[in-house]
Amino acid sequence: MRSLAALLGGVVLLAASCAPKPAPSTTPASNPAVGSSSWRVLADPDAAKPDLEEGEAFERPLPAARLALPEYPADALAAKAGAAVVAVRIFIGPDGTVVRVEDSPLLASSAGPFAASFRGAVDRTARSWRFRPGAITRSVDGTDVDGDGKPDYRVQTAWDPVTVYYDIRFDFSIVEGKGIVTTTGAPKDR
Repeated sequence: MRSLAALLGGVVLLAASCAPKPAPSTTPASNPAVGSSSWRVLADPDAAKPDLEEGEAFERPLPAARLALPEYPADALAAKAGAAVVAVRIFIGPDGTVVRVEDSPLLASSAGPFAASFRGAVDRTARSWRFRPGAITRSVDGTDVDGDGKPDYRVQTAWDPVTVYYDIRFDFSIVEGKGIVTTTGAPKDR
């Protein structure tokens, strides 16, 4: 199986699958503050494009369901820690699960006394995401049915799932005591 570099195209598919939705509150009634979180894919301008042979194509991983957002950590919320950024690289394996989460080389995460809590929330959430895996497909020309000298279709001969990674930025904040989740800043389709 092959492994592919971070993908520049198709990041909108990931971002679009996570429509804005209020984060559920787990704060006690005595603490009215509610945290919020959002995420977006970071594009790596130096990402290598996959080397494909004649007849091969790449299929991007597609979310199998809505991608959940992490909850603002309870300890940081109780301390009114404020805004934080966590940047990670997630690896989507050939089975469609997130098989590894590591620090992103594209952006540093926020430091501070609650950094481990924010990172733990991101790790748990990212590992719960499920995808139709990325794959390399192979196809060959079909027959010329209409007699114009060109094949009228292609026949897929192989579908090989591959590991793909994305660099993702998660933003946590407390906004006027209410949980608000946005996906602003998501990359535009290129």
